[in-house]
Amino acid sequence: MTPAADPPAVVVTLPAAQPPNVTVVSRDTRSEVLVTRDTPLPLVKAGRTEDALLRQAIFLTSTLTVVRPAAAAGGEDDRLRWTYAPYVQRQLCFTSMTGQFSCAAAEVAELTEKAAGEAPLAATVAQATSGPNPAAEGARIAVATALRTRAAALFEDDRRLWLSPMLKSAGVAVRPARPTPARR
Repeated sequence: MTPAADPPAVVVTLPAAQPPNVTVVSRDTRSEVLVTRDTPLPLVKAGRTEDALLRQAIFLTSTLTVVRPAAAAGGEDDRLRWTYAPYVQRQLCFTSMTGQFSCAAAEVAELTEKAAGEAPLAATVAQATSGPNPAAEGARIAVATALRTRAAALFEDDRRLWLSPMLKSAGVAVRPARPTPARR
């Protein structure tokens, strides 16, 4: 009996990668804090109390990208692409019996009020240096205004969906306290 021969090697041909249709010329990403709020939380469990503070912030991350068609040589066909993505950040802080104040790691959740768009880049140097692109800036202002208007409701939703279940599972109650007003 002859030993079994190894099966032939399988050769798989992968499709060639498509060349990109645009080249990224520049990218600028930054975040802007829109609204913050600190809510005192006098916590009660089994007759003991503890002072806590819920820190919340809504911020907007902006990404502006200049792209050029891959086949274009100069900057005459450059386009500006923008995205605006909002987030709520929360952090639970405590004051110890010794007066020390410390906070847990901040947690971030993405919000739904997003915007994205594209427009031709400024045609002249004078237009480029006159300020931000009007369409991109208009979208940023619209998103920021909507978030500032809804900040109190967004903070309450975040507290109800994140903090309340955590405290309930730990058997902790919150004595009613008045939240500090939102700061802009």
